[in-house]
Amino acid sequence: MKAAVIYQRGDMPQCVDFPEPVVQNDDELLISVKAAAIKHFGGDGVGLLADGTRIFALGVSGMIAEKATIEKSRMVKIPNGIDDAAAAALPNAVAGSAMALRFRAEMKPGEIVLINGATGFTGKIAVQIAKHYGAKKIIVIGRNEQSLQSLIALGADETISVKQDDEKFISQIKDIHNNTPIDIIIDYLWGHTAELILASLKGKGSLTHKTRFVSIGAVTGDKIQLSAALTCNYRVRV
Repeated sequence: MKAAVIYQRGDMPQCVDFPEPVVQNDDELLISVKAAAIKHFGGDGVGLLADGTRIFALGVSGMIAEKATIEKSRMVKIPNGIDDAAAAALPNAVAGSAMALRFRAEMKPGEIVLINGATGFTGKIAVQIAKHYGAKKIIVIGRNEQSLQSLIALGADETISVKQDDEKFISQIKDIHNNTPIDIIIDYLWGHTAELILASLKGKGSLTHKTRFVSIGAVTGDKIQLSAALTCNYRVRV
């Protein structure tokens, strides 16, 4: 079979002839792969069982190949109406959004959500999931102006551009927070924008509104400077 294979760490994958994977036990199945998620490991995707059932699954073997082995307990049937490519691409983004909102932030209907890095694929999914979970208001932050405006149609209520200077960026978030206190922040970027957001929310003691901050990614840097006043007077969950 044909498969994308990486022979050494750091190398690009090569499309080569590769031995077909073999089922190792009764908990595994062999599938014909129809689409694979392109990410760090290529470990999940869409395929057909021997009886033609179309499923999404996490692979035991690599999924960027014509055949793959999967575990029976780690697959789901795909509903009609979703094409193979969408079914392979959506789960990672949906899980990254839904788990952050529902399980980490413990979101409740009627809460106000801010999404930092909302113009990326996962951010766009997060907007829709926040709306589905009953967010009262959704604020989105991003760099691409066209993509920011397109998020309005997906459920966002207010946009914030990172292209403006730091003072205006902080001022806009402060104005929003003072008028409609932000309950949850979902952050895909970390780095400088996270510093600015946290600085915008710094309160003055026990009467400060409690915000849950959930950090998911670090696209713009993995380190930030954090004010001691923020940790003392403001509850932040990272």
